[in-house]
Amino acid sequence: MLVTVKPTMYREMLALALHRHRPDAEVMLVSSDFLDGEVAGFSPHLLVRNDNDEATPEALNSVLCRIEVLISDSIGARIIMDGRVRKIEDMCIDDLLRVVDEMEGLIARGTAG
Repeated sequence: MLVTVKPTMYREMLALALHRHRPDAEVMLVSSDFLDGEVAGFSPHLLVRNDNDEATPEALNSVLCRIEVLISDSIGARIIMDGRVRKIEDMCIDDLLRVVDEMEGLIARGTAG
């Protein structure tokens, strides 16, 4: 899992939550400035990023699941997985973990692209 969310405190808190609830998962933190290179080198199944971060379509499309954080009055997110897009308003850690579970289910079933 690759987390590039800004500001840094959000990125660190998301990574801490992922690590705490999924201790066997590999979680990498990186500035969004290096998103394309890290996606190519790390090949994450999950990318958690700000929706307005610069990234090439190739990098974005190579990831099984993306959570695009929409920062406005609250923190909503757009989830892109398995050819579907959905939105979660005021996303919480439990929502994040449900998305991780769903992604892991796709991988286990062998339906991951």
